[in-house]
Amino acid sequence: MSHSNINLPLFKYIDTTVGLKYLNGNRELYIKILENFLIRYKNIDITALSEEELLNVAHTIKGLSATLGMKQLTEVLINMQKNQEQTTLKFTKELEKILQELTPIFNKEKSREISTILLINNSREEIDELIDILDDEYDILLALNQYEALEIFDTEEIDLVILHKEIDNMCGIEVFNFLKKHANIEKTSLIFITQQEYEKDIEKLYNHRSISFIHRPFQETEIKKQIKIFNNHREL
Repeated sequence: MSHSNINLPLFKYIDTTVGLKYLNGNRELYIKILENFLIRYKNIDITALSEEELLNVAHTIKGLSATLGMKQLTEVLINMQKNQEQTTLKFTKELEKILQELTPIFNKEKSREISTILLINNSREEIDELIDILDDEYDILLALNQYEALEIFDTEEIDLVILHKEIDNMCGIEVFNFLKKHANIEKTSLIFITQQEYEKDIEKLYNHRSISFIHRPFQETEIKKQIKIFNNHREL
């Protein structure tokens, strides 16, 4: 999903006109930097930092806050060198305000809809069919076996896995159990390409609201219907 799809709200503590002006109106880059700011500092404990660590963090955030339009936070950090003890508390409070404004924006974006799909499949014919159906609307990644899939989970954020019933002499359930053991897939939706008689066994392994099944021959309307259902559940 492109960050350009996010509608910037009217922040109370962030002047978006400043940030957009600094980045020559590059809205997508600005939003990405805001998200990175949240990821980097959402769990920071200012009170646990040494004096040197505090000054380093303050220096970095001061530069970022000035370019991103976080005026009040910038002002506090400019004054920190003059009276560190008093401004450290103000720094903590102002940073918390910023993070509280950013958190619902990007949490909503991440949970809104499926954008990246991982195909775990070694059938060339099935891969081609699924890419033809999905490639126009989603980012498609491909793993030919469970090990390639694990590497992708280590580096990418996967919203949906479409898993073939058999991979390198392993049944789909074995591949799923391997991923469940070695990767964080709890929030990942899953579509099994399998036979109908195996569906109940698979449902026992996973949250029923995050799992579905398709059979060959693939029907484009059915696959996209399943993805739409997943999206609706992710919004709840």
